[in-house]
Amino acid sequence: MKRKYILTGVTALILSACGGGAGGGLLSGSDIETDEAKAAKTVTIADEDGAPQCSISLQVIFAKGDDERAQNINHAIQQRLFMFDSLKMQQAVDSFANFYTSEYRKNMAPLYREDRGDEAKHAWYQYRYEIKTETREGKDDCLVYIVDLDMYEGGAHGIRQQLAMNFDAQTGRLITYDDIFAQGYQYRLREMLLDELKRQTETNSLDELHAKDYLLTMDIYAPRNFILGDDEITFIYNPYEIAPCDKGNTELTLSYGKLREIMK
Repeated sequence: MKRKYILTGVTALILSACGGGAGGGLLSGSDIETDEAKAAKTVTIADEDGAPQCSISLQVIFAKGDDERAQNINHAIQQRLFMFDSLKMQQAVDSFANFYTSEYRKNMAPLYREDRGDEAKHAWYQYRYEIKTETREGKDDCLVYIVDLDMYEGGAHGIRQQLAMNFDAQTGRLITYDDIFAQGYQYRLREMLLDELKRQTETNSLDELHAKDYLLTMDIYAPRNFILGDDEITFIYNPYEIAPCDKGNTELTLSYGKLREIMK
């Protein structure tokens, strides 16, 4: 079947929106005050009874204030989730909800009209896109920002992903591997991650990992998503990154003691 999927990485058409976030709080261990921006919207693919729907639900925590630290945090969140970088967070959330649902109708309605007579294909057009976020305190009071993304855009099953970002508590700057590890860390870190994957899967070789459907088409690498805990770093691999979807998320945890040789 011909299909055009809506992707979160596409550059969005910015639609004017307004509204304030609800709730709020103070991140434990630091003075980063947080608030929430929310949006929920459902549209039908066609103006007819029983037509498939696209539902979007967004709950995005953000840093309150207009100081540089808050701007750094919110800029990184918007870039990661929506590809925006200059809106207030509530505007970004509303704009993305409007854009996503309008693209759904524009792109999928012509295909649905071709398939509307086939009841078996009805579920293909029942889209959903949900984002939930949470924050926690990480190493040295850093702000750990967790995103749970649950989406269905046709196909055999939906997609669930967990995204993670770590922010410096003083500057709000996004922390990268280069901030944590000494120059030339890459090879040794990959070795440690491979050893931990073998330990976790009770394997002793690449062949045994392959037999369990890990690393079939790629080598081990340090993923973009990681969490700086008090005593360890947790590396998060989403479905399809190093294993098939049915394996779910793979999390590899290395203690700072084990990582000490490559840390700054």
